[in-house]
Amino acid sequence: MVAEAATARNRRTNGPACAILEAMAGQLEEVLRALLGAAEPVGVEWVPAPEAAGRVSAEEVRSHRCAPGFARAAMDGYVCHDEDVRNASPDRPVYLCLTGECRPGKPPAAGPRRGEAWVTSTGAAMPLQGDRVLPVELVRREGSGVVLAQPPPAKRHVVRPDEELAEGHQVACAGEVFTPGAVAALVAGGVREVRVYRRPRVVLFCTGDELTEPPGPPGPGRVLNTNAYVLTAELSQAGCVVEYGGILPDRPEAVRAAFSRALAGPYDVVLTTGGVSVGRHDRVPWAWLELGARKVAGRVDLKPGGPFFAGQLAGRWAVALSGSPAACLAAYHLLARPLLLRLGGHRRVVRPVVLATLRGALAATDRPRAVWAKLQPAPHGLEASPLGGRVLESLGGAEGLLLLPARTPYLRPGSRVPCLLLHHREVSDEFGVPRPEPAPVVVGVVGASGAGKTSVVEGLVRRLKEQGLVVAVVKHAPHGFQLDREGSDSDRAAKAGASSVVLAGDREVALRSLSRSLSLEGAVELAARGTPGAHVVLVEGFRHPAGRTILVGPPKEAHVEPPWCVLPAWSDLPEASRERLLDDLAGRLNHLVTEGE
Repeated sequence: MVAEAATARNRRTNGPACAILEAMAGQLEEVLRALLGAAEPVGVEWVPAPEAAGRVSAEEVRSHRCAPGFARAAMDGYVCHDEDVRNASPDRPVYLCLTGECRPGKPPAAGPRRGEAWVTSTGAAMPLQGDRVLPVELVRREGSGVVLAQPPPAKRHVVRPDEELAEGHQVACAGEVFTPGAVAALVAGGVREVRVYRRPRVVLFCTGDELTEPPGPPGPGRVLNTNAYVLTAELSQAGCVVEYGGILPDRPEAVRAAFSRALAGPYDVVLTTGGVSVGRHDRVPWAWLELGARKVAGRVDLKPGGPFFAGQLAGRWAVALSGSPAACLAAYHLLARPLLLRLGGHRRVVRPVVLATLRGALAATDRPRAVWAKLQPAPHGLEASPLGGRVLESLGGAEGLLLLPARTPYLRPGSRVPCLLLHHREVSDEFGVPRPEPAPVVVGVVGASGAGKTSVVEGLVRRLKEQGLVVAVVKHAPHGFQLDREGSDSDRAAKAGASSVVLAGDREVALRSLSRSLSLEGAVELAARGTPGAHVVLVEGFRHPAGRTILVGPPKEAHVEPPWCVLPAWSDLPEASRERLLDDLAGRLNHLVTEGE
């Protein structure tokens, strides 16, 4: 019997299910599209409007009435008739006799007659007579009345019955989350209860013989089960009702039994960590397939986060994440969270992916890669600092997930990289990752006047272009230069005081910036932004206190750092030597572009 059971297991391992699981990893966008295409909200229920904050509306909801629902005073002052005071002035003051009072919380009273005024407080209902409120600071008391000795303000300081909320206003549409402000509109608009999508019920299991529960220190060969607690928190934040089912051993029969019990329970989703890769004991996907689950998605082409499985069985979802904390959370944020939000009825399930400016460098990668990052505001968006080293330290400080597509080249500081904002609300129902924008290699060409700097720049530009690279050049002209024709239309605009003038022709564009001078960094940024896809920026003539420089001939001034490359004065070299040096330099620059330092 034992031998027969082993043979049966081997047949299963090498059968059709194995071929399914070991198929080529799917692209991230395709996998998410498949998940969302198969997902439907788990159900609906009614909740009282005051308790709707954070819930997802299952239908369009409109206010039943306007708010505040009656005209009321917008300021403390005096209710009167506009016709009585509209011509008031210092020469023709208007006297109004005080004959009554409007108080908050009381129904509208008769109000003042012509030539009279009533005292009112902010929020009090406007009386049946009287159509404006004179602010208390504009009038003076005199005997049993008030005097207005100036023209009244154009604004009448009366709140319309529908000034805060119109009857029939759309408070929410299907798939939108009720915010606290929306709850205020529901209550004010007379909506007593709302139909919302039910929160997905999730049971969470963590698989692995090596796992042990906190708080005690793990024994030899054991690790604390951190995934259960980070995922429980994440699932709760995503609006799920979570139940932790404990640790499952790496035994197929125990895993199948736990899944069978879960399917008999009240759960919409069975979420697991561990046992989802291709190792000998990774049996979670097999267990689901053997129970009859229909596979929706499998392994993803992503590092970390590749091990993944999702399937459907008996109206329930099975979702399996990696046991590695970094891979587990990467797949959760990119795949599981959007799926769970869709099951909860959300219309928008994808957080924004923006291009952030890279602080630090990232190595080239042949396959899609995710990198945890710390974010901080910058003048032109966000700056992202990759978090490396200890995994749990990185996860604890991560605010973004950098997404590098396959065949991403080396990215130096200043590159623009796609970043999923982990603390931002979802804004879309589609997921897309733009290509990174590598920062160019910036090289200064320095040396004394007449040493041949321009010849070196010219030779490098020609060679780099032949190698398929895009090159921009920044030339320092400390003594000024002539860009425009004297008396031309653009020159007249510049002399009239324009901060900048752009000269745009059919084949070239020039920018005259007249408001300020540019630093070296500003000039390089302008050259790079004006040259889409620039790989190299050659800077001739600026001072380079630091960075990569090519020194041609004797130095014009002392350098803080030694040059990256030293060349003799160009006029001292024979033609063949110049060509060899330029070929070598172009090759070194090409290597910097493609491979980094």
